Parts: sequence; C-alpha cells; structure tokens
Amino acid sequence: MAESCARRAGCCWKNTKEADVSKTARQSGAGEALPTIGEKMSYGLGAVSDVIMANVVFQLAMPLYNVELKVPATLVGLAVSLPRLWDAFTDPFMGNISDNTRTRWGRRRPYLVAGGILAGLFCALMWMPPRDWSEMQLFWYFLVASLLFFTAYTVFSVPFNALGYEMTSDYDERTSVMSYKTFFMNIGSALFLPWLWKMMNMPMFGKDPIEGARNVGILIGVMVMIFAFLPAWLCREKARGQSQSKIPFFHALAVTFRNRHFLMLASIVFTVIMGIFLVFPLILYLNLACIYDGDKDAASQMFGLYNTVYGVLGIVSVPLINYASRKLGKRITLVAGLCIISFGFVISPLLFSRDIPELQLIFPVLASPSLGCVWILTASMLADICDLDELNTGLRREGMYGSVFTWLVKAGLAAVMALSGFIIDWSGYNPDQAMQGVQTQMFLRGFFALVPLAFLVAALLLTLRFPLTRERVSEIQLELARRKSEQEGDPQLQGNV
Repeated sequence: MAESCARRAGCCWKNTKEADVSKTARQSGAGEALPTIGEKMSYGLGAVSDVIMANVVFQLAMPLYNVELKVPATLVGLAVSLPRLWDAFTDPFMGNISDNTRTRWGRRRPYLVAGGILAGLFCALMWMPPRDWSEMQLFWYFLVASLLFFTAYTVFSVPFNALGYEMTSDYDERTSVMSYKTFFMNIGSALFLPWLWKMMNMPMFGKDPIEGARNVGILIGVMVMIFAFLPAWLCREKARGQSQSKIPFFHALAVTFRNRHFLMLASIVFTVIMGIFLVFPLILYLNLACIYDGDKDAASQMFGLYNTVYGVLGIVSVPLINYASRKLGKRITLVAGLCIISFGFVISPLLFSRDIPELQLIFPVLASPSLGCVWILTASMLADICDLDELNTGLRREGMYGSVFTWLVKAGLAAVMALSGFIIDWSGYNPDQAMQGVQTQMFLRGFFALVPLAFLVAALLLTLRFPLTRERVSEIQLELARRKSEQEGDPQLQGNV
C-alpha cells in the first residue's frame, strides 16, 4: 500500500514537473508573447502570393505551350525544370543574405516587397509568347522568362518562410502559424489556380486560348504583387537575430548539412514530392486520354473542379490537422496523413472512370488533407530544428535552414517537372489526335497508381524515426530559457528551471 502511494506521488510529481517545464518553455523560450490571431492572419495572407508563384507554372505550362502552341512536352518540361534547379541553387544564398541583413525594417520584409513586385512582372511575361515563333524560339522564350520569374520568387519566398519560422518558439503555436499559412494557401489553390486553364479558354479573356493566357497572366501578376506586399506591411519581425554577428555563407551551409534531424526531415519531404508530384501532372492527360477523348473543354472543366475540391478540402482540413497535432503530436499526425494518401493511390485505377468521371473527385478528398499534414507539420518541425540548432550553436538561422529546406524541395520539383515531360512522351500521348491508344491509357493509369507508393513507404519509415517529439522540444526550450536567464540574470526564471 505504501509502495503504491509512493508510486502515485512520484507520478503526480513527474506530471507537475512536466507541466512546469512546458509552461516555462511556452512563456520564456523566446522571451516574447505568443503571436496574436491578427499576426498569424497577416502572415497567412502572404501565402496566397506564395502558392500562386509556386504552382502557376504547373497549371499553365503544358496547356499553353504543349496543347496550344504544340511545343513538345519534353521541351516544356525542361523549360520548367531548369529554372527550378536555378531557383533551388539560389535559395541558400538568399537565406544567408536574409539572415545577415540588418535594416530598420528588419531582415525579411524588404525582400518580400522587392521579390513580389519582380515576380508579378515576370509572371505576366511568361504567358505572352509570340504565337508565330518556332518550337525552339518558344522554348527559349519560356526558359528565359521562367529563369527571371523563379529568381524573383526566391527573393520573396526564402525570407517569407523564415519570417514564419521565427514568429514563435511554442511547440503547438508553430503548428498554428503554419496552419494559417496553409489555410490561405488552400484558398488560393481552391478559388483561383484550378481555373487558370479554363479561364484562358473563356471568351471574356480573349478570342482564343493563346490570347486568353496573356490576359490571365496579367491578372496573376497583379495578384502576386498585392498579396506579397501584405505581410511586409502588416507583420512585425521578431528581433531575436538582429543583434547576432553575421554568419559566413559556407560555414552556415556546412553546419546545416551536418544536422541529422534536418536531413531526415528534408528527406521526408523530398520523397513525398518525388512520389506525388511526379504523377500529379498526369491527371490532365488521364482526363484527355482516358476519359474525355481529347475534349479539352470537358477536361479543363473537370481539371478545375478536381483542383477546387482539392483546395476546399485543404481549407476544411487545416483546423483538423492542427487539433490532431495538439492531441497526437506532429509525428503521428504526419504518419496518418501519409497512410491516407497511399490508400488513395492504391484505389486510383477505380477512380479515373470513363463511365463515371466524377469518381476521380474522391482522390483529392484523400490527397488534400494528407498533403496538408505534410506542409503544415514539416514546416512546424523545421522551426523545432532551428531551436535545436540554437542550442548547439547559439545562433538563429531560420533563413539558412528554410532556404536549404526549400532548395531540396525545389530540386525535387525540378526533377519531377523534367521527368513529367518525358513520361508524357514515353506514354505515347499525341496532342494532335483526340483518341489515344490503349497502351497509352494503360501506361498513364499504371504509372499514376504504382510509382508514388515506393516513395511514400520511404517517407513513412523516415517519419516514424524522427526524434524531435513534444517532450524533446520542451527540454530544448527549457535549456534555452535557462541560458537566457543566466545571461539576463533573472533569478525567478532560474528558480523555475
């Protein structure tokens, strides 16, 4: 009986101690109040611009340059992937520049304005090729315009992501910040991006799809500028890294690549991207080849509806992901999301049906919340890694970590964009004929269903081994708070620790 009481007393003391640790880390890990709803909304609004810049090429490149202007899909894929590689290469440099910037407006916000304006201009130019040029001339036009656009996108996106990582050091609030970001990203994905192909075919935007693409491109450019400006105007920067010494680029890069937690998280996202985005462009061709027999109007209508369902489910799932993360932890919630999307690919041959085309809308119902888990939780987990880095190095380097992270992500996107063009050509798809062969249809269906599963299994195994749990992050926060209290001479905080 005495032994049982002692055990209960020990458990109560342990639970009280853990609560005190969590409370101390929550209040003092960054020495600042938690971000307000208004601050998180202001940051999230910038994600509309971010998601447009990240995905507009996916939406319009093949419909305009391949379907309308008859540039071979392989060339279009190269014209998209090469700038993505350049974009990935420049990200770490931009991250180090942002980390080392010292201005009265902060380290991040000036670049949001400059990058947003330039990206809006170059985004409009991408969709204005002369219609009478040859295939190679059109290829070079698109390649140069894409290079300029993605350079401007780097100037905006790297500081924008870093701004979100440093808004709070609270374990759950980080997920909340990324939930707001993903919520507004999904609004852009649901209400605008899915209908770009349809819009370029509408008479109100031009007499034909080529002219329609020009006018739609101008609209896109204006939106990019507006939503890029909002977080620069409305968000406040935290001053945690403003006073630290500047960090040499190659030293910062080397330390980043020696962090095994970071490499594990980056590998999770890289494998997910390779598996899923390698086949996402095939949805357009599955509809054209397997369901609608080349009817571009019907295919674009379904493509827009598909992506709208994807975006709406992404919006609805954000609070659910946030809730699940608070209850189950980031790792278990991410595992659940990866399992759900894997199931979607397993049943996908049944969903892309000629008899019931609407069945394919089940796939985004499964895929959207799952990818929401990936985007929200990995970004929140990256912010936890930045705390571990501060514990080890004494420096805040959200810009470098965020830029190397997006560098690996964009390298994966560049690879899948290049491969997607080859895959379409390998399938035997011919844009000049409405009816495609049986072998082409079987190739598209089989490739879409099977290839992503191998990558998703690898991502699942890595996620299960990721070591930064809620308890470990609380320990890191507690140690950072102790160090800060020693530096500032706060006896009350030292007593709590």
